[in-house]
Amino acid sequence: MIFIGMIFTTLATAALAKGTIKCNFSGAAGARRCSGAVGQLLIFHLTNTAKTNIRLSKDDKYVVLGIAKNQIETSNEEYVSQSEVFTNGTITLGNATKRHSGDYLLDEYDSDGVLLKQVNMHLELQVPVSKPAVSQMCLSPEHQKNISCSSEGDVVQFTLTLNGLLLVPTGGHRQTPRSSTESPSDNNTEQPRASHVTVALHSELTGSFTCRVRNNFTNDETVIHLKSCRDSVSSFPVVTLVVTAGVVSLLLLAALCLGLIKRNKRKPTAADGGNTEDEVVYADVRIKKTRKTGANSHQNAAELFP
Repeated sequence: MIFIGMIFTTLATAALAKGTIKCNFSGAAGARRCSGAVGQLLIFHLTNTAKTNIRLSKDDKYVVLGIAKNQIETSNEEYVSQSEVFTNGTITLGNATKRHSGDYLLDEYDSDGVLLKQVNMHLELQVPVSKPAVSQMCLSPEHQKNISCSSEGDVVQFTLTLNGLLLVPTGGHRQTPRSSTESPSDNNTEQPRASHVTVALHSELTGSFTCRVRNNFTNDETVIHLKSCRDSVSSFPVVTLVVTAGVVSLLLLAALCLGLIKRNKRKPTAADGGNTEDEVVYADVRIKKTRKTGANSHQNAAELFP
């Protein structure tokens, strides 16, 4: 028999990450990387010059920015709708979203349109981890219980400890499967997936259980006190008794109401039936008396006229 101990915590939505992501496109040509968490302030440092023109594109598909003499001439509202005025080679794109992730290419031209340099920038953004939720399930009072830890976010890594001792999860790390209706483009949305791990312990083990979660940019943890499964099982009959008593009381009340309703409906029918029975008996008596009188008349006539 399986007994559910209790749900200690609930899965919380990932909080907005704090901090700033600064991606530097200035300097020499070449390939670079930039990374951070969704929700952080995203800033691009571009070339600061009034004598050159800049074209910033993304994923070989979109022109994000077109800048001439330190003035924005064109911009893609899908990516820089929150952008501030371009000053001193710096542009602020607002809070980072998954849509900002990707490969950027900065082309710098002189006034005659001659290409001066190219800078490639790979930007990686991860959804922050949420505060982990922990639950305990007792499989039997004497043998085993499972402790599960869940969290939302990108690339979630778990660390489980009991009284400071490291625990090895049972079956490894599992992630909620992608819905069949999701398209590949959904990878660049802020919808986080839930990841969870489970560890099997003896049902009598108690103590301080800690679940820590992290990815490359955020981390969080939940600490609970594990209870013995015997405590959970001992409370089970009491709860069952209370629920059963409530159900029985409702059934008795319903039966009493139905009985009263049927009794009230039967009273008029019983009165009508009594009147009908009296009339039938009276008719029988009257008919019998008539027949008897007729028979006596024939007998008297026979005696008078033999």
